[in-house]
Amino acid sequence: MGEEQVPSGLVDAVDSLKEALKAGRTDIFRKLLDACQTESYGGGPEARKQLINSLATEDGTFLHMATKLGRGDIVRALLAAGADPGVQDTGGNTPLQLAPSPAITAIFTEELLRATAQSDVGRVCQLVAAGLNINSHDNPLSRNTPLHWAASFADADTLVCLIARGGDVNAANSDGATPLHDAVARGDESIVKILLQHQANPYIQCYKGRHKGKTALEMASRKHNLQALVEEHTAINKPAQVNGMSNGSVSPLLKRCSISDRDLGLSRGASGSLESLTSLGADSVMTGLEGINTSEPQNFRQPSVNSPEPRSPLQSSSSLELSPGMEQVCERLASTQLTGPPRPLVTHPSLHLLWPQPRRITELNGAAWSPPSHATLAVVTGAIPVHKIVDVWDIHKIWLEEVGCRVSLGTVVGVRDPPTQHTFTCIVDSALTSHPHQYTLTVQDNKVTMVCGSLESLHSALVTLVQLLRVCTSTTDGSEKCSVPPVVITDQPSLVHRGVLMDLSPHARVPILERVYQMVDSLLALKINQLHLLLKLTPTACSQPYSPSEIVSLDRYCSDRGITLVPAFDIEDTVTTGQVNSLTGVITATLTHFPSARYVHIGPRLTAFLADASTLENSYSPWSHLGLTQSTVLLVCANVFHNKRKHLAHLPPSAILVEYGFQADYDFSCGVHLAVETGRPLAVCPGTAAWSSLSGWPEAGVSNVYSGVVGGVDGGAVGVVVAHWSSSAALTPFVFAWPPILVAAGLSWNHNTHWDYVHSSVGALVDTHLVRVQGCGLGAALVELGRCETWLTRMSRGQSPSDVTDLPSSSPGSALYQLLADPDSLPLDNLTTDVFTSVMRHVRRALREGGTGEPQGVSLASAASPWPLSTLMVLELHLAMDMILTACRLGRSLVSVGTNPRSNMGVAVVNPGVGNLPATLRTDLANKVLSVREVYSSVWIQGQQAAGLQSSLLVLTSLLARLLPDHSLPTS
Repeated sequence: MGEEQVPSGLVDAVDSLKEALKAGRTDIFRKLLDACQTESYGGGPEARKQLINSLATEDGTFLHMATKLGRGDIVRALLAAGADPGVQDTGGNTPLQLAPSPAITAIFTEELLRATAQSDVGRVCQLVAAGLNINSHDNPLSRNTPLHWAASFADADTLVCLIARGGDVNAANSDGATPLHDAVARGDESIVKILLQHQANPYIQCYKGRHKGKTALEMASRKHNLQALVEEHTAINKPAQVNGMSNGSVSPLLKRCSISDRDLGLSRGASGSLESLTSLGADSVMTGLEGINTSEPQNFRQPSVNSPEPRSPLQSSSSLELSPGMEQVCERLASTQLTGPPRPLVTHPSLHLLWPQPRRITELNGAAWSPPSHATLAVVTGAIPVHKIVDVWDIHKIWLEEVGCRVSLGTVVGVRDPPTQHTFTCIVDSALTSHPHQYTLTVQDNKVTMVCGSLESLHSALVTLVQLLRVCTSTTDGSEKCSVPPVVITDQPSLVHRGVLMDLSPHARVPILERVYQMVDSLLALKINQLHLLLKLTPTACSQPYSPSEIVSLDRYCSDRGITLVPAFDIEDTVTTGQVNSLTGVITATLTHFPSARYVHIGPRLTAFLADASTLENSYSPWSHLGLTQSTVLLVCANVFHNKRKHLAHLPPSAILVEYGFQADYDFSCGVHLAVETGRPLAVCPGTAAWSSLSGWPEAGVSNVYSGVVGGVDGGAVGVVVAHWSSSAALTPFVFAWPPILVAAGLSWNHNTHWDYVHSSVGALVDTHLVRVQGCGLGAALVELGRCETWLTRMSRGQSPSDVTDLPSSSPGSALYQLLADPDSLPLDNLTTDVFTSVMRHVRRALREGGTGEPQGVSLASAASPWPLSTLMVLELHLAMDMILTACRLGRSLVSVGTNPRSNMGVAVVNPGVGNLPATLRTDLANKVLSVREVYSSVWIQGQQAAGLQSSLLVLTSLLARLLPDHSLPTS
């Protein structure tokens, strides 16, 4: 664009404007701008506009300079005065590209919304051309896009302008309402018609707010001027009711335009009937307000006497929306949609709650099915013995009875016999499916038919059946009624191998055997088919927390449920190369305790150790001395071979490379390239990120899992193993590992599941498929605590809310973890007492309210849960809350004592050290820590083996010694 020159009459004003801008004096800057508009000052309206848009500063225009310096009020003043956001500086950047924070970007979004509401098409075009996201949200509470505003206020030209530039006509706001809902509510025929002509979906249903439960079609039926218009459109464009959940997996934006780094905008898609995680709604405990300067938490709005307690600006989803590689993921999803036929919609909202999301759902015509209290099963004979099929049904009987359906064997029929009248008909035959792990579940005419390719896919079909009965059950008049719509579900996994790795290191969090069995049942409910047990080796022994007979029993229990128990081995750094013979001997002996081991997993350190040993000149191959059978498949760490490709030649040809990566921004492409270039199979190993913290890192865990699974599937991976690491100082309760595990389970079945749905629905999915009480709020509370801790860690580092660097931080851990483990070393420069107070308030609120609104919160919600782990889950949530509150009290005390009253002469806060706190404060904090330590021990014993307790308690014991250096401490 052309470069404006500073008007000759206003040259003298430039330096004054720059000084006022640098000093942040908005009042002076406005007065100078007003003066430039007068002829007596040498200017005028046109001259002032020319001055504003000239490259008058070293940064470019005044708008470039104000944006770069983060002077929000001056940015607003310049935009109001007509500054052009599309002017480029000498480096080709627009002001928007220099925005240092989301708060400044939000100001440009405000201008776009204002221009939209006032039908200022020229201004809208300017802002979009400057690089502003056309699908930006007004704020996290309402999540309205400019198209929502245009549908409510603007004229037809503005609406068309937004759509032509990539506006998502099916973007859902926090109530689930699309622009079409707003247009119908407005009643303007021309606006409604334009949206319909651009594929606006009239079947999307709001799930809360003033249009709760309504589609745009239903709303239009109440307005005579719109009814005929919408009905005519739907008659011509009536969607077939088939869906692989893609009605929320690809935004219409992606179907119309390419995606650049700046223009990417993910809407929640068309899955408007889905109840999302409360963090995105007005009821969130962690709702963030875009535009608030998170570096100054002391500006938090205080509650008035008559107003409810406000939410703090904790960014609940910011970093999730900036997942690594998401641009490439979305481009892939978009290209998939463009090359195939469009996928129509599923209109029954309950079907959207299935997890993993089935690839294909076809809704049928006919009456809904209500299962009888006692149902009969007809098994069709085939290649699989009938008794094995019945055994699988017996495994799932407990969950079927839980949802009110008792099933007994009615008859066994031949393949040529006529259809039976029994409630369930089951066929297991790989010849009837395109994939051994595929199943088809049909509900029609008061009968259910299952066609499965294997016993494992029968397990998956029964899991889906139980989910259908659960999500389609509603409570009316105090009684529960299940009504399943007639439907055909055809599904198969994206990844054949779907595993979870559990770290059983000595003196760490080793679950008691009863808990392991309950975890296995939970993994079955998520369609996970492998459980890896990580054992640590020494040259003389293997750390086995369970006896050989217990391992055999666990192996049988897993096998009955279609889950493969996989032994995994690793070593500490102290092992030397000369001990390789001893190590392989220990592995051989340990494998005798896993009689049906089909896979053996070799961890990162042991892989490196064996890879180096295999290249020694004595031609000794440690891989061939591991005691493996001919049919055993090795899984080895791919990361070891990134720079040692020649070592791969010594690996058995059947080995699977496993690419490990545990941080939010980890790039799994290195492993993909290695596997492709060497012709070896690949699996990815992301992590739960539930370590080095008090309540996990849900954003990092979900992001890491998403990029790993989606990137792995794109790269031809055969499996995923989600790793949950532990250590002797592991303060993070196991419950915080469930959200990433749940996400991995869903994505490994259907990697096309939309990112927006994944990150916004984690809590609701935990409630529905683990806790098994929809909307109870336990899942939301679980995620909120971790997000709260992540937010405070970012604050302590001075990171922006969208920065995913070093998440999770393995060393030194989260800011709250540091406050318990090594409080004297935590930098406090960016923290204030208000930050800690806000976190404490929100953590309490998360557990107090849950999803019930009752005073007892999550404790009350857990009482109705049939999940065996729900009681322990609540105990671990409350324990995490107690640890967070204790850490916050300590942090607040350190900040209060360490605040520098002359902060203009140095840092605002210095860490005075725990020993320099007043004696009364230290005594009070010590009492809190003692209380936490007692609860910690009690909760530990209920879920973990006692062996690791004392080493884990050392963190709290060490803190007590700092607080009370002159007192002898109880050993617990």
